[in-house]
Amino acid sequence: MMLAGLRHVLMSPVTGPVATATAFGLAVALGVAATGWETQRAAYEARIAQLTTAAERTQSELRSELSACQAAARAPEVTVADDSVRGAPPAGARQLLERQPEGIDACARMESADRAVLSNLNK
Repeated sequence: MMLAGLRHVLMSPVTGPVATATAFGLAVALGVAATGWETQRAAYEARIAQLTTAAERTQSELRSELSACQAAARAPEVTVADDSVRGAPPAGARQLLERQPEGIDACARMESADRAVLSNLNK
């Protein structure tokens, strides 16, 4: 009985056009979804490129700040008795003092720890 009903549905003249319309609808839906996926993929790739560029720029800024900090730590301290001889701080130093990046703070803490260790060793 069940096979007869299935045979009747499959042999019906309506089954072919319905199946064709269903297949066509599914193909259109797949095409629309694929286009959406490609658009989303392109947006993600663009965002990844932006984030990579920003990370590289930040990394180069932090490296330059670290090298400036290390160079300042290696430079001998200059003491000036007369305030009129002292000039304005260089623009780079002024900018670092205004922004207070994490690298400078970490470098200052490391220098402070180094001084503490050295003072204990000199005793």
